[in-house]
Amino acid sequence: MKAIVLYPIVLITVLLTASAQLSAQSTRELFFADPTIYIENGQYYLTGTGGSGKGASGFSVLVSTDLKNWAPPAGAKDSAYMILTQGDQAFGTEGFWAPQLFNANDTYYLTYTANEQTVLAQSTSLLGPYKQTEIAPIDGTEKNIDSYIFKDDDGRYYLYHVRFGNGNYLWVAEFDLEKGKIKPETLRKCFDQTEPWEATPAYESSPIMEGPTVIKLTDKYYLFYSANHFRNIDYAVGYAVADSPYGPWVKQKDSPILHRSIVGENGSGHGDLFEGLDGQLYYVYHVHFDGQQIGPRRTRIVPITRRWDAETGHYTFSVDSNEVIKPVLQPAARGESTYVNPVFEPILADPSVIRDLQSGQFYAYGTQDNWGDGQGSRLMPILRSSNLVDWEVAGQAFTAKPTWKEDGGLWAPDVNEVDGRYYLYYAYSTWGDSNPGIGVAVADKPAGPFTDHGKLFTSEEVDVPNSIDPFFFEENGDKYVFWGSFSDASTQGTYGVPLADDGLSVPDLSAKFKVAAGDFEAVMIHQRDGYYYFFGSKGSCCDGANSQYHVLVARAKHLKGPYLDRNGNDIAERGNGTLLIQGNDVFVGPGHNARLITDDKGTDWLIYHGIDKTRGKVPSGASRRMLMLDPITWRAGWPEIKGGTPSTTQQAAPVFQ
Repeated sequence: MKAIVLYPIVLITVLLTASAQLSAQSTRELFFADPTIYIENGQYYLTGTGGSGKGASGFSVLVSTDLKNWAPPAGAKDSAYMILTQGDQAFGTEGFWAPQLFNANDTYYLTYTANEQTVLAQSTSLLGPYKQTEIAPIDGTEKNIDSYIFKDDDGRYYLYHVRFGNGNYLWVAEFDLEKGKIKPETLRKCFDQTEPWEATPAYESSPIMEGPTVIKLTDKYYLFYSANHFRNIDYAVGYAVADSPYGPWVKQKDSPILHRSIVGENGSGHGDLFEGLDGQLYYVYHVHFDGQQIGPRRTRIVPITRRWDAETGHYTFSVDSNEVIKPVLQPAARGESTYVNPVFEPILADPSVIRDLQSGQFYAYGTQDNWGDGQGSRLMPILRSSNLVDWEVAGQAFTAKPTWKEDGGLWAPDVNEVDGRYYLYYAYSTWGDSNPGIGVAVADKPAGPFTDHGKLFTSEEVDVPNSIDPFFFEENGDKYVFWGSFSDASTQGTYGVPLADDGLSVPDLSAKFKVAAGDFEAVMIHQRDGYYYFFGSKGSCCDGANSQYHVLVARAKHLKGPYLDRNGNDIAERGNGTLLIQGNDVFVGPGHNARLITDDKGTDWLIYHGIDKTRGKVPSGASRRMLMLDPITWRAGWPEIKGGTPSTTQQAAPVFQ
């Protein structure tokens, strides 16, 4: 019997969701979708869809010797070791999916999907960086995704992939590796949707077959594929057999071999086969986050049993659900003493960060947004970290939008522990909304789920235009919410109003009081040494490389003000405030900061969003609003950031025991 032909290098990536760096005291599961694994020099290498632990668009890699415990490669300077990064001489601006690595003629190749096109990049090193001589897709004539390159015994390469057309179907074509192109005259469709398991009613969609992997055993070709929409709980893996890399393919009656009824977790699929260091055949795949939530998708590895079937003259395959491996991420060998901005990508705008005192973990929350990973708009994403530097996706705050407003997005969360529970104050608005408002939701745990308790007020009800960006403050048992966003209206500004004792309503809207002018938004108030410090953002938040967002501060002796800048000017009047942080040649639009977090050395940390204008992304020519981190120094009673701009080089990280 011939050995298994497994030329591709399969790498598992973090889904937006992003791989998690762990503290020395704990471990975290991997959240890589569309995973794939490659073996070289006694080590497993793993990458996949979704970017990196920092959320960068592209692909990162982790390394293991036992399939259970994973870490960044030796010498990695941060927890997300990127082998391909968006904008770095490689095709694609969004939707980086389903990578595969393989080696040929002492060159490493990475094939992947971006902008719904298959791509081929190369490197002289397994760990990259992977680049293209000509920045272009493999075949730009139509949309095609989920590329898998297979090398046959005769040295010919074949590109298995998915093409659109009344559904997603698997196709194959001979591939010219030197040119990086298919031979169009060889293009053939593999098969149609024919089996009941390939189209279950749990999630209605057009026919979908995707995630191909091909191996050759003896003289037979085995094509493993996933069917149903990835959001379907019945997403599953089956296989077909053929005598030629073109088919015809015979689907096997024992399919699916991977399904929630077999492995006990929803959405099991889109992975890859590989032969382990122990000679065992494995399948690496992803599953839904849990029974209710799809993403971030969790990574799984399971041994594959193959048996010769004399009647059919080929192998059959099965998995043992008792042997499923749940891989975890271990601390990087480099230690955890430094970091480089950003600390999370692709986006976590308008962040709010708290520390769970029971677990010691930090949780970050951001404005609703689409991460471009096929999962749609996240209804206020939630991240988790042990050190403010290395973040993993922990879920989203809401499973459905609150119903007290007909349309809009959920913006600018502010999360606090109140009376033993977690209160999330949020804005409900759209760009140019004439009547946005503030709502509140409550959860028993920082990771949610949050139950909505409805609106506190709308702009019209409280007579403050553009009422967004809430901030909760409690003093001596009295609860307040502050809010406001810039506009030219005379009644605009940053206001505060007392809340009811339970923090879920406003007894008297007329009790509102103004603390800052209408050129501020994103208020955060910090109490220190007898002063209340007002942090507020000004300028354009969301103009890509041209964003002018920046943070200014003022302080007061009383919560309700007056707040004066360093020159003694009242910020209730426009144009006042003392600059804390503004953009530089790399990062622009720094602002909308979270509450300050103090580490175990007593250093206060500013957590905010910013934009990397050097990335060359379209349409804005920059990145999205990423999570940023910098230390604050207090001098003469005023907060300062080194240089007054975001750090762009390696910095000492926060210290937490």
